[in-house]
Amino acid sequence: MPFRAPAPGARYYGAIKAHAYVGARLPAGLAPYTAKPYSYQQWTEDELNGTRGPSATAAAKRLRPEQVEGAAAIAAAAAAGWRGFCLSDDPGLGKTLTAVAAAKAVAEQRGGSTILVTVDRPTSITIPHWRASIAAVGDGGYRWLIISPDQLKKLISRNGRPRFRFDVVINDEAHLFRHDSQRTDFQRRVNRHLDPADKAPFVISMTATLGHHPGEWRYLSSLLAQVHEEPPSRWDDLGARLAESGVPLERHLGRWKWTAEANASARIQASAVARVREWMTSADPAVMLHRAAPWGQAPVDGLGVELGMAERAQYEMDWGEYRREMRIARTGSDSARGRAALLRFRQKAAMIRAPHTADLVAATAARGYQCLVATEMVSTGAEPVADLLEAHGISVSRIFGGRRDAERERLRFQRGDSQVVVFNTTSAISLHAAEHLADGSRATATPRIGFFHQPRYSGIAARQTIGRAHRDYQVCPWSLLYAVDTVEEQAAVTMVDRLMVLSAGVDGDLGALAEIARLFDADWLGEQAFD
Repeated sequence: MPFRAPAPGARYYGAIKAHAYVGARLPAGLAPYTAKPYSYQQWTEDELNGTRGPSATAAAKRLRPEQVEGAAAIAAAAAAGWRGFCLSDDPGLGKTLTAVAAAKAVAEQRGGSTILVTVDRPTSITIPHWRASIAAVGDGGYRWLIISPDQLKKLISRNGRPRFRFDVVINDEAHLFRHDSQRTDFQRRVNRHLDPADKAPFVISMTATLGHHPGEWRYLSSLLAQVHEEPPSRWDDLGARLAESGVPLERHLGRWKWTAEANASARIQASAVARVREWMTSADPAVMLHRAAPWGQAPVDGLGVELGMAERAQYEMDWGEYRREMRIARTGSDSARGRAALLRFRQKAAMIRAPHTADLVAATAARGYQCLVATEMVSTGAEPVADLLEAHGISVSRIFGGRRDAERERLRFQRGDSQVVVFNTTSAISLHAAEHLADGSRATATPRIGFFHQPRYSGIAARQTIGRAHRDYQVCPWSLLYAVDTVEEQAAVTMVDRLMVLSAGVDGDLGALAEIARLFDADWLGEQAFD
């Protein structure tokens, strides 16, 4: 039930961590909240009643050859006794359908019946997407459960042990579990990371962005242990075990990072990443697969914006004075240092540049394109750009802030009811041309062009964002916008640098990034490590 929504006849049951109505037929007032196929609510209802809820329905999809090959590789790894597989194909290559087909094959091998899927947020988009994908391929008669990482705690009993045993687990956007956190702890328990391979579910880890360094591949720790023929507990502290093996990592403020020497050399980073990757790709059969997109890497351009005199004065203005002038609601102290100060400079630069971005996007849309505008912040990025575009008379889909139905907004853009989408969701949604929608129709074939209104420090977020429209054989060029001689330019350099390391991590094509890197004259370029 939505927070504070009326629920006549139903009440909350702590033991199952859900609202429920006890009776033979759901009252009309509760009908809109009927449990959906493969949801936690449906799973719980089936557990209590000893029944099976209805399967989802969607227009059928036929697997492409590369998806069939990927599913076969995963099934072969399971048949050989491996405890999991890492599927790290480029964004848009069809990992979702590959994983669905593979999960069914592995469940059949094992004589199992239950499959768990964890998905990224926003769940209003990602869960329906996975539900439709499973229905499009066919659920095979298996019991599927689709939940977000934040819901994993519902699968843990009071004694800290998993409440259910799953035969197969699919962790979509597995890099979400790269850091120590409550959701990572729950994920490791549900996946039974420390159990012997024959007692644990087969885990399919899906991500095109493994992590910024191998120490963040925590979701693969037990698989790496099996590859080395060591117990999972030996690799539970992944960073420590990698450092012991000679990977240049060190612990800093509770997290594993590159050593100072490695941090200064992209060549050392690439060599270390390649070494760890090879442990999995050289297994027999391989337990990791990466394939570059046949349609090539996304073209990426850097577009620096030179601030005018008045804009530069605004950028240099004290935060409190700037907040008052720009009518930004106060959210805390007006004084800040270190990272907080950098964040405020980024906020100011993004807001000052909003008219430049809106003008550029409006001109691009006038040439017949549908445009994507990727932002990180809402009040100083997404909202002003969206408002300015609508002031230009351009319809805008808004996928940010959580105040609108994200899937409805996405479909407005996909069906051509809006020319532009402004979003801050980095993964697990499709915005590409000619998408095969769940009802069997197609998204518009209008070419897409993307704009990073705000450069990100995270290479993972940047690579995932690029893949929202550059996917499924559809090419989407991207432009990286930033204010020249500001903290944004530093962020852009960091973003490109980390994109290079991420691409090297899966032995991906680096050519598209090399051109934009030359614009910034990044340090690693002098080494020609990626030529």
